[in-house]
Amino acid sequence: MKRVNFYLIITALLLIVLGVVCLTNPVEIFNSMAWLAGLIILLTGITSLIFGLRAQEHLPNSGSTTLLAIFQIVVGIMMIGHSVLAAAAIVAVFAIWVMFEGISLAVLSMDYKRSGYDRWWLMLIFGVCSLILGFFALRKPEATEAFIGVLLGLGIFANGIERIVAFSALKRIQAHLRDLKESATAVNIDDIQK
Repeated sequence: MKRVNFYLIITALLLIVLGVVCLTNPVEIFNSMAWLAGLIILLTGITSLIFGLRAQEHLPNSGSTTLLAIFQIVVGIMMIGHSVLAAAAIVAVFAIWVMFEGISLAVLSMDYKRSGYDRWWLMLIFGVCSLILGFFALRKPEATEAFIGVLLGLGIFANGIERIVAFSALKRIQAHLRDLKESATAVNIDDIQK
């Protein structure tokens, strides 16, 4: 149990410190995430290339797997070499996706209105808000990077706090188990003496 307690405290402190670092440097953290995404894409491309080259004589679609792997390697290298541009690309893809989802939700709200759903307008409002947020993310990519970096920092910080709470709860459980064990031992001694 001492190892678990030590692990919880150390990881909690590290996560809290990392969360604070993320909160104080959100754009840099987001750029680092883009670099890490590039590394993951590069490694995935390398493993896919190895698989595609080995499977060429056995699988009919291994040529497309090899071609996709080469594309992944190129994208990974580009993202690693230009993490700021990669971060901007991630923001653009995110913004376009949010805008597309907003348009889709707004169109869907009209279908719900025709079907007689009385709260269709809520879907329309959320759709328009998503469209506006996506547009804002495209117009202000630095603010979007900072916002996502802050969300990441808050998530990491909250995870550290959660581990401190878990440590406290674990201490209480240990004390309760110790009390139960002592009372069970006392009952057994009383039974033996009778």
